Amino acid sequence: MSDQTPVPEIDPELRLKAQKRRNVWLALSLVAFVVIVGVSTAVRIQETDFSSTDRLYFSGYMDEAASEKADREAQARAEARKSEIMAEPVAEPAEATDE
Repeated sequence: MSDQTPVPEIDPELRLKAQKRRNVWLALSLVAFVVIVGVSTAVRIQETDFSSTDRLYFSGYMDEAASEKADREAQARAEARKSEIMAEPVAEPAEATDE
C-alpha cells in the first residue's frame, strides 16, 4: 500500500535561474536592511549632544550619588504635588433650593 507518487524532474536550467533570482532578491533585501540601520544610527548620533553627561544609549549604570540625587528630586516633586493638592480649595456642592 505504499503508493509513491513520482516526483517530476525539474529542468536544471530553470532551477538554476530561479535560484539566482532568489539570491538577487535576498542580496537586495540585506543591502536595504544595512542602509536602514546605518541611516538610523547616523541620525541618532547627529541628534545627540555629547557635551553633557548624557549618553547615546542608557548603559544601566548609575553611580550611588546620582541615584540618591534622583531619589531626592523625585521625593521633592512628590511632596510639592502633595502640597498643591492640599492647598486647592474643595468645591462645596451647591445647595438645592426648594422652589
